[in-house]
Amino acid sequence: MRFRLIILSIFLSINLFAHDYIEYQRIINRVDEDVISRKYYLAIERLDSLYENFDFIYSRHCFKALQICCKSQDSINAKKWLEKSFIQGVPIWMIRTNTLTKNVFHFTTTQTVIKKYDSLRNIYDKSINHELRNQIDSLFEIDQQHTRRVNDGFILFRHTYYGLRWLRNNKKQFEILNSIIDQYGFPGERIIGLPKSIEDSTQTIKYFNFYGPILRETNAYIMLIHYYSNPRADINRKLFENVKLGNLPPYQYGALNDFMARWGKKKYGDYKYYNVWHKDPDNLNEEEIEKRRNSIGLNSYEQQNRNMLIWRERRKNDIANSEIILE
Repeated sequence: MRFRLIILSIFLSINLFAHDYIEYQRIINRVDEDVISRKYYLAIERLDSLYENFDFIYSRHCFKALQICCKSQDSINAKKWLEKSFIQGVPIWMIRTNTLTKNVFHFTTTQTVIKKYDSLRNIYDKSINHELRNQIDSLFEIDQQHTRRVNDGFILFRHTYYGLRWLRNNKKQFEILNSIIDQYGFPGERIIGLPKSIEDSTQTIKYFNFYGPILRETNAYIMLIHYYSNPRADINRKLFENVKLGNLPPYQYGALNDFMARWGKKKYGDYKYYNVWHKDPDNLNEEEIEKRRNSIGLNSYEQQNRNMLIWRERRKNDIANSEIILE
């Protein structure tokens, strides 16, 4: 009876906030706590509720769900999450390479899904905006050219000629990104899919094995990070709306605001830290920061640091690709 009540409460809470990706992220955070406590059955129930109530689920979380199913030998739910992983763009080589998810190829329940990989991949391809994907990739390549010159170019030019060109390019690309956000929404994974580079295992397998399955789209986010490395007016209202819609992950919103708080305070107002990338130097603000983090679905600062330490320890011991990913 107690187990049924727990599951019912999860189901009701999800339905009350259906399609609210702030609540979506809070549920994912609770899944992490279940995983750390080894309550895999409860983690699967929470993830099943997301499956039923959200049409878009981040590929990272599909992969996490599949890892949990494989860890707990739940072949029934593994079939569902393998299919969802393919639909959300996870390439089959990643499933084969991860120490946990590779076991899915031995389940009898998943054989039909594996055979449908090409057709499921086609669903993913049709769901994303390829023209916009190409545009963002082109903008990012220009951004990286300027950034490399600032970081690694001839030392006398780094903060003069190269630096000024970097700043001009940041402003130019912001205007383009801002227009894209107005027209399509924030160009993250939901709209443009995952980076093309992950489709080729030869390019990324060493990175994948060392860091674990980091399935994220970050090009537009990194370009905005560069833009907000100097005092700029914010677009927080539209960014926050995109967090709620599932276009912009909460950690990216929090990190962007950390840059605004660190570099933009004097000129544009009293921006607030979320302690995602930069930490507020005033420890007296910790309680307010926790409220701020929770308001966009982030886990606590303590949980964030704990998860980061776990990840670093896994990398140190060369087991990052053998454990269930955390936020």
